[in-house]
Amino acid sequence: MKRHLLTPGPTPVPEDIALTMARPIIHHRTKEFKQVFAETIELAKPIFQTRNDVVVFASSGSGAMEAAVSNVLNENEKAITVNAGKFGERWTKLVRAFGANPIELTYEYGDYAKPEDIKKALDDNGDVKAVYIQASETSTATYHPIDEIGLMLKEYYPDVLFVVDGITAYGAIDVKTDEWGIDIAITGSQKALMLPPGLSLLAVSDKAKEKIKKTKNRYYYFDILGEIEAGAGKFTPAVSLVMGLNAAFKRLLDEGLENVFRRHALLAKATQEACRALGLRLLSKRPANSLTAIYAPDGIDSSKIISVMRDYGVEISNGQGHLKGKIFRIAHLGYFDKADILMGISTLEIALKRLGVDAAFGEGIKRAMEIFADE
Repeated sequence: MKRHLLTPGPTPVPEDIALTMARPIIHHRTKEFKQVFAETIELAKPIFQTRNDVVVFASSGSGAMEAAVSNVLNENEKAITVNAGKFGERWTKLVRAFGANPIELTYEYGDYAKPEDIKKALDDNGDVKAVYIQASETSTATYHPIDEIGLMLKEYYPDVLFVVDGITAYGAIDVKTDEWGIDIAITGSQKALMLPPGLSLLAVSDKAKEKIKKTKNRYYYFDILGEIEAGAGKFTPAVSLVMGLNAAFKRLLDEGLENVFRRHALLAKATQEACRALGLRLLSKRPANSLTAIYAPDGIDSSKIISVMRDYGVEISNGQGHLKGKIFRIAHLGYFDKADILMGISTLEIALKRLGVDAAFGEGIKRAMEIFADE
């Protein structure tokens, strides 16, 4: 059976990028690879919308998150962590793991961070070194107002580092790293960058590098300054994935970032409005353009919806933590277009009908088609 990935990671890989990675591997210390690596780093900067140094690790996105804590915080230093989902919770766990003191701002899943809450936490707690947050919280499909938060930090707390996990944002949502004062920006290969899992990337400001130089915490592999100094990888890089990343960046830049962001916004609108037309409720109070989280109908385990859709070759994702079985998540980031959304919504409608849900059968796909026809 043909499989259609509508999951928030891994996401589909375009054929041309897959073929690039399938080429015979080259040695990572050759001039050829060093040139590709250097070009890839430069191509990353417009994707991040930054002039800052970019670091690539062979790891999942969580490796970059760990680096953004271990390299930055000393033991007993304070950091604000925003926990509005499983990945915000991960920031808190990482800060604790390296002996620092998290000041955790907790929100219900589906809610979003408020700049005034962060400002109050900073005012109430002296000597905070960093604020850690997601741009797009993948577990709840929520987009935090990182523009407002970043600009507030720049104006009132210029010494505090702003660290943003943009793993399901960069390449899908218009995140202005430098303009909004993001000091460490993170993404991963298996989301909007249209690659298999295995690479994490960080854009690191000069302010962040100065703080890292003063940090005495322990790390070895996830050495941000060491990677910058090494140029083409302090350790053996994931050669094939880097070649694919080079091709992926060129693909995004050829499409044009404004067009990329517009495409993702359109796909998100069609998905979200189609679900509402079916009488379904969205989880998020501030939905992201990268994926959509939807409550399962009353009395229906979302795992059953996922299972029926899988019977038709369509893969979507369950909720995480206490939301498992209560929500399902449909991704629309990366190598997605209108036909993918129409397929996903129509298959969702079939699943609901097979499960005996009294939904407005046909109204979801109709609404999605209307949005695309009017575009």
